Amino acid sequence: MWANLAVAQTEITIQTDTDYVFIGDIINVDLAIESNEQLIWPDISALIAPLEIQSLGKIDTLKTGNISLYHQRLSIQSFDTVSFVLPSLAFISLAEDTFYSDSIAMAFLEVPLDTTNAIFDIKEPREVPFNFAEAQPYIWSGLAFLLLLGFILFLFKKLSNKTSKKRKEIILIPCEIEASEALKQLESKDYITNGLVKSHYVELTEILRHYFDREFEIDTLESTTEETIELLKEKELDRILIEQISTLLVEADLVKFAKSSPDSRTSNNYMTKSFEIVENCHKMKTEVKDV
Repeated sequence: MWANLAVAQTEITIQTDTDYVFIGDIINVDLAIESNEQLIWPDISALIAPLEIQSLGKIDTLKTGNISLYHQRLSIQSFDTVSFVLPSLAFISLAEDTFYSDSIAMAFLEVPLDTTNAIFDIKEPREVPFNFAEAQPYIWSGLAFLLLLGFILFLFKKLSNKTSKKRKEIILIPCEIEASEALKQLESKDYITNGLVKSHYVELTEILRHYFDREFEIDTLESTTEETIELLKEKELDRILIEQISTLLVEADLVKFAKSSPDSRTSNNYMTKSFEIVENCHKMKTEVKDV
């Protein structure tokens, strides 16, 4: 359908590609204007309610001399049955002249039902036979995953057993033997002869403190010398033994923090005293248990 209106060198043409469609389908509307004036476009989307604009094309403009040719396409859609008349569209020029298009009727019809086909019950899902070729990639992937999981568990168990075994071996070594062996290893490093006095006393005090912790079940590794002596006094060690330990630890503190540097004879003497301290502490601990 199409309609024309010519007024004062302004011609408006509006047409649709069809008069009616079923609901959900689209009616295309083409709007063409030929004018020698600049025009203000109306708000078309507000004028076609309750219909919906499915798409609104841009306004194409072509100028020939003093005549401008305008064109716009819009697609209209409705999801309800309705008969609709698109009203006249008003175009206003800058000279305040108004030009109108013709109105157009259109309709959106209900989709007819096909009553010739019988209504059947919903069919149950069909059973698809097992296809080994299609399932084969999933089967191999599953087996590979299980093998990988088993291998990881095997490694984890083996490493756990090794760690547990090492811990048991360490625990089974008596603390006095462990301390004596550590002192012998410290002697073999010969720190004193090489001028590494501080390193010697650092390792010496670490060996003794570790021994005290195991032998008397105390915590001296992070304790000061005074705190260590107090912890040992609580274990009722011999006074002379406490004095020997205190003298050695104080000397080690002077080397580590006050940069004292005892001669090799003094250091060797403290080394001999360290072996005696371990031996006497263990002997006293054993005597207390026997009592």
